[in-house]
Amino acid sequence: DAVDADGTVFRIVKDDPPVAKDFESHFESGKLLKAPPCLRCGLSVFRQFQDADHQRKLMPKLGSLVASAKLRSMHGKTKLTKGTQPTHTTWWVFDRVNRASLFSVNKEES
Repeated sequence: DAVDADGTVFRIVKDDPPVAKDFESHFESGKLLKAPPCLRCGLSVFRQFQDADHQRKLMPKLGSLVASAKLRSMHGKTKLTKGTQPTHTTWWVFDRVNRASLFSVNKEES
């Protein structure tokens, strides 16, 4: 029941500018082996900067920066998957999408 990606999303990253490593799924990095397989293949993003920033502060190991991108249908599918933040969204990226190139760190907000 995921829908075409559409709109601005925010992701916690370690690098400025963001690099490919900032966009590895749990499946790609070999983490959270007991989590649902479908969710392991997606990437966590947020629909509001405030939610990403709050999560960044709760889990500093994820990174110290928040980057944003405007996603379109050609970038994959998304689904609201509320976790600790109300706008937490899972993004399943289509093959051959250069994830890092879509994002930039907003200097004023981070």
